[in-house]
Amino acid sequence: MSDLDSLHLKLQGHLDRQEKEWKHFIFSKEDGGFYQGLDEIKITGSRSSEKRFEEYEILEYLSKDKAVLDIGSNCGFFSIYVSKFVDRILGVEINPYLVAISNDVKNYLNIKNTNFTNSSFEEFQVNEKFDMIFSFANDSTIDGNTKFNFSEYIQKILNLLKKDGILIFESQAIDTMISEKFQEKLRFLEKKFEVLEKRKIVSEYPMNVPYRDFVILKKLDIS
Repeated sequence: MSDLDSLHLKLQGHLDRQEKEWKHFIFSKEDGGFYQGLDEIKITGSRSSEKRFEEYEILEYLSKDKAVLDIGSNCGFFSIYVSKFVDRILGVEINPYLVAISNDVKNYLNIKNTNFTNSSFEEFQVNEKFDMIFSFANDSTIDGNTKFNFSEYIQKILNLLKKDGILIFESQAIDTMISEKFQEKLRFLEKKFEVLEKRKIVSEYPMNVPYRDFVILKKLDIS
């Protein structure tokens, strides 16, 4: 058995335990259990990390001096892919089985600048601020694990961002389906951030939502 086969077997064990023990909604259950994909370890997933990175067009905002926080990092594949472009990245994820997958893949690929912590965003605590924060469809979730309202969620992000820090925000699937929901959130964001870019991006999951709203924002210096 190859090292990659052994990794796949280990990851499948985490998915099997998730199926038996996790009492909440499991994303991408119908697609083999992986919401994110990563070509380097030959896992397709529902949303390819490489395709998302290309679609997001965020490379110009990344550099080797940047510290990044990924809220709701899922199985960590997108964080792991981005790690090659930044100084360090921290993923926070409430699902312990996904954190276990993240750590196994990180170790398999011998990545040193990426860490994952098992916590809800509400309870997440860290003694640092970040140059950039990813919020990819995580301001509310259909699994019932999100307790913050939108204002509370954004305020915590502001507290965690450095001066002139960047928030990269992808909308919920339902917000794209009901446009006014996203527009209301955007109006709130515009009070706290400068909008650098605003566009639609291709979404591979769920199938009935082919596009999502995508915004790149810079924290305003509001005294």
